[in-house]
Amino acid sequence: MSVGFWLEWVRRFRWQLAGISLLTLLSSAATLAVPWLAAQVLGIVITADGAVPDLNRILVLLIGVLVLLTALNIAATIQSERASTRILTDLRKRIYEHVQIMPLSFHDEQRSGDVLALTSYEVGNLSDFLANTLANAPAILLTTLGAVAILYWIDPVMALIVPLLVPAFAIMIRLTGRTLRGLSRSARAAEVELVAIAERDLEILPAIKAFAAEEHHKRAFAKAAEISREFAVRQAQLKAFIGPLMALLAALAAIGVLVIGSGYLTGETSSPEELFAFLLYAALLTRPAGGLATMYSSYQMARGTLARLETVLALEPEPGHHDGIEITRAKGAVQFDNLTFGYPGRSPVFKGLNLDIRPGETIALTGENGVGKSTLVRLLLRFYPPQAGSIRLDNREISEYQIQSFRRQFGYVPQRALLFNGTIADNIAFGQGVSDRDQSIERAARLARVDQFLPGLPEGLNTVIGDHGVKLSGGQRQRIALARALYCDPPIMILDEATSMYDLESEAAFVEECVDMLKGRTVILITHRPASLALANRVVRISPDGVAES
Repeated sequence: MSVGFWLEWVRRFRWQLAGISLLTLLSSAATLAVPWLAAQVLGIVITADGAVPDLNRILVLLIGVLVLLTALNIAATIQSERASTRILTDLRKRIYEHVQIMPLSFHDEQRSGDVLALTSYEVGNLSDFLANTLANAPAILLTTLGAVAILYWIDPVMALIVPLLVPAFAIMIRLTGRTLRGLSRSARAAEVELVAIAERDLEILPAIKAFAAEEHHKRAFAKAAEISREFAVRQAQLKAFIGPLMALLAALAAIGVLVIGSGYLTGETSSPEELFAFLLYAALLTRPAGGLATMYSSYQMARGTLARLETVLALEPEPGHHDGIEITRAKGAVQFDNLTFGYPGRSPVFKGLNLDIRPGETIALTGENGVGKSTLVRLLLRFYPPQAGSIRLDNREISEYQIQSFRRQFGYVPQRALLFNGTIADNIAFGQGVSDRDQSIERAARLARVDQFLPGLPEGLNTVIGDHGVKLSGGQRQRIALARALYCDPPIMILDEATSMYDLESEAAFVEECVDMLKGRTVILITHRPASLALANRVVRISPDGVAES
């Protein structure tokens, strides 16, 4: 973790943090005035010298300072919460935006629980440290130095004892901080595991129910939850222990100072007001001592989060997100030249593959499972970079294009329909914005034969389909995914087993309707079904030996 990365976030929120620091500094200055005024009141009351006007004036001033102190503390708390939530929101947006543009290889190597934990509870530690701890550091320093300076002004000899206590505090903070750092790492790992288990189980819930495995998964989650709770409790206990302990040590030290110097302070050279003031300022030093310990523990928790954040944000996004050639509408010529690719840790899916697809041509890819049909289209969509060879669109390397404008040239229907919990219309329009949205959605729904099952739904196109479309059948989900691809009106269509869940009659009707719709587009079909194969101008078989037309 670099200092520069810390400073980047401090600079990003410098005005919010400066506002908090200013309010807490004013609060600290008011706090320093309270013991002195209180000591004056006690001195007048105890000596009973009848200085009522002085007493009234000091009481009014003391009450005024206390009211001001209360107002400053309220304002500082409000400002801290505002800044904390703003920092938290900014951090979450920054992480989300970055992981969105990371290549799929990054997500393949990460557990989603890691990213979810980082964007949820972990960044809360960092925002809390910046807004509620770091911004209070100047006030803690002012309180400490101010109290020590006033003690020195009251009695230089006794005040010199105070610096002797610093090494004891430093040793205590160092020891507890080392323990807290290890606990923070363990607590984070336990939380990541808990999030990962919950996400996985919700994803495969139908399988859990089908195999009556609820009890097993419930026990696994409960065990992970207990481990996470145990570390969280131990972490909270240590944090709760540090501050009060440091305050207690400071208080005992202050009492010891008073006991040792009581004879000296109660001598003729010391007034009652000075004696009370010395006692109150010595007690006041317990506040920054506890604050310093809390600050150190918060720093240890934020330190690990910031290191992980720096690691993630330092990773390079997919090439072409911030530069590249904009493409409006492709002609649709695709060439794979001497292409080689293999997933990490596995043998190459194919070596030296060559394939040319002409503009407006419909080509069907067939072959045994695992020969790389779906992998080929993932490479074309730039989900992964090839290890050797090149892929060109309209005689230009696809890596030269700006990636978002490049991907808008494709209507992609994957084997598994990737739907979200929204309406059918929202799933079809999926991130697109056009003026004739309603008509375009209806047209796409009609072409994909989504309109066939709409009458059986309570709100037609406005029916909410649940997470991953769980309220629909597999064939219905696939039709919505197909309608989404058609809605974009792309020059290139990629249909990866897009009709595998159609019945024969529906597939035949779809093929008949698609003949005109696919004219002028380049179409890549991955299918084994005869009706869909009838759409193709060419059928290409992929095998470990290469590409062959059939």
